[in-house]
Amino acid sequence: MVIMSKVSIVVPCYNEADTIVKFHQSVTSLWEENETAAAHELELLFINDGSVDDTGRILRELAASDPRIHYTGFSRNFGKEAAIFCGLKQASGDAVIVMDADLQHPPEKIPEMLLKWQEGYTVVEGIKSDRGREGAMHGLLTCLFYRLFRGSTGIDIAGASDYKLLSRKAVDALNAMPERVTFFRALTYWTGFRSAKVTFDVADRTGGRSKWTGFSLLRYAINDLTSFSYLPLRIIGIMGLIVFFIGILLGIDAVISYFSGKSVGGYPSLVILITLSTGAILLSLGIIAIYLAGIYIEIKDRPRYLIEDRH
Repeated sequence: MVIMSKVSIVVPCYNEADTIVKFHQSVTSLWEENETAAAHELELLFINDGSVDDTGRILRELAASDPRIHYTGFSRNFGKEAAIFCGLKQASGDAVIVMDADLQHPPEKIPEMLLKWQEGYTVVEGIKSDRGREGAMHGLLTCLFYRLFRGSTGIDIAGASDYKLLSRKAVDALNAMPERVTFFRALTYWTGFRSAKVTFDVADRTGGRSKWTGFSLLRYAINDLTSFSYLPLRIIGIMGLIVFFIGILLGIDAVISYFSGKSVGGYPSLVILITLSTGAILLSLGIIAIYLAGIYIEIKDRPRYLIEDRH
């Protein structure tokens, strides 16, 4: 069989000791059994994002036994976004696939992605047709976030995932971006490159458990929204107008009451106005602080990650 090109698979890992071997077996079996995949040289890039279990040891052993594997270990946990961009920077393939190690991104969809790429698409998006086992509250908050994101940025990422195939052109474009705070899932849409979609059902984890907590998901959503949109800053102006008009209405009510000979309910009105104003001011300061923190992170110009070992 004639090898057409090289395909790199970037796999960010954090405490995935229970799934790494199964993932490796699944992908390598696909390359042995599927003609579409086998027509491409395979490169596997595992990025260990500061795991505290046996993930690093297992990956080093796999790298020693399989020359197609390249292992990179961070000095600590820098986050999934950092791991993804580390993999993109190291990938040498003509196409690069980003996917999770827990097999919730089904490897059997890779041939379909490769066919889309061969048709000339620059980006192939993995879209969730079914989100798997997800609580009702989590699903509701996710839907709300997608609506806010679409309304504030014009980018519809409903159902989107980090499971993507990127051509070399798209990889080079992402690697050229100097920003430290990134949202990989939406950046591929932002580039505007010609894209196709491949749907998949989110499978159950083959081992371990999700690393996302409610607080980490909330922080992730806030960072993603503020890194792509100025809508929260516009909300500050809207809140200011609302409080201003409430103050005008209370003032009109006080004048009418005074000239009508009625007692002016000054104390309740004053309490309401002060409470609204204080709440709006504090919320506004919080929103501004988020953007200032983002600027602070960017201007420090620290590296996205530090590499401790590589095999």
